Amino acid sequence: MNTQMTRQLASLIIFALLVLLGTSVEAQVSPTQYSSIDSQRFQINRPLSDFVRVKGQEGNYLQGIGLVVGLKGTGDSDLTPTHRALSLMLKHMGNNSGSGPGGEYLPEELKNIKNMALVLVRANIPAEGAEEGDFIDCEVSSLGAKSLAGGTLAISTLQGPNPHDKTVWALASGPVELAKKDIPTRGYVMKGCRIEQTIRNPFVTQDGKIFLVINEGHKDWRMAQEIVFGVNNLEQNINRGTSGQIAKAIDQKTIEITIPPQYKEEPVFFVSILMETPIVDSLMNNKVVINRNQGLIVIGSDVEIGPVVINHNGIKVETANPEASKFVTVDTQKQYATRLKDLEDALTTLKVPATDIIDIVEALHHQGKVYGELIYVN
Repeated sequence: MNTQMTRQLASLIIFALLVLLGTSVEAQVSPTQYSSIDSQRFQINRPLSDFVRVKGQEGNYLQGIGLVVGLKGTGDSDLTPTHRALSLMLKHMGNNSGSGPGGEYLPEELKNIKNMALVLVRANIPAEGAEEGDFIDCEVSSLGAKSLAGGTLAISTLQGPNPHDKTVWALASGPVELAKKDIPTRGYVMKGCRIEQTIRNPFVTQDGKIFLVINEGHKDWRMAQEIVFGVNNLEQNINRGTSGQIAKAIDQKTIEITIPPQYKEEPVFFVSILMETPIVDSLMNNKVVINRNQGLIVIGSDVEIGPVVINHNGIKVETANPEASKFVTVDTQKQYATRLKDLEDALTTLKVPATDIIDIVEALHHQGKVYGELIYVN
């Protein structure tokens, strides 16, 4: 009996070893398989609102010319055009005590008035528009004054960016605060712009369509198709399995959406649902962002480089044969190109300055060995 139990136990142990051995063999993933698994690991679902904006829902601006008064000797040196603007402003304010034909003040009557400055007034309207009675911030910029410190913006009429449209959309006035002390010629008036006419940005076309514009950094043929796939899946879920195709890509940055019949009268509700559509963020992170002024370089994790040999101040880095590199080893695999991030890490380890790394990356790009996009920012 003991012998039989011993044999059974031995059989179980051998079976367990075989299972473990088999599991070990199956767990050996080839480099190709591992690369695929590794790339899929970082695919995540994000809401559609992270990738697009609704066409028509863009910010805009209003602008006009105004007068800042109450300055302490820092106003315009040439007051002739400033006095003309003051004369016109007084006329619109209903002051008719001047000696002009209509009771307006003539510019020469105002020659003793100083401490004023002509300014450009600008207010940014948010993407959602603005309602009559809303108060928003506005910016003032000097046209000739040395400083706007301590000044007050007199009433200024603001019009749209179209010079042919004379509609007054807002009025601006109030005390000026400097945006930066070292730039005294530019400031802002907090909540100094009152919207006089409602500004709405329509986003639905007459034939019941919405257009989505893919954000910068995501504009891509593959992303456009991914969005179309996700939105059409949403439509099928809404209609319980019907094969509705409400989305189509116009190009790599524009998606056309037809509002389903049940939402024709509720486009806002539809957009709220639409923007929560889960989209797979599977695009490669293959961009290199460079700011030369700051000596800054940001390298995407998927940017690769071809086989090259780099010599820098006596330091040799070879990506084709990492073992031949002097002082440093670059992480690479024979069947794959080297990641640019690994090269940057190696150069940083060798205390190569960021500006030199930027030069090296640009040289590799000119040679056609950077498999990614270079983007320059200020």
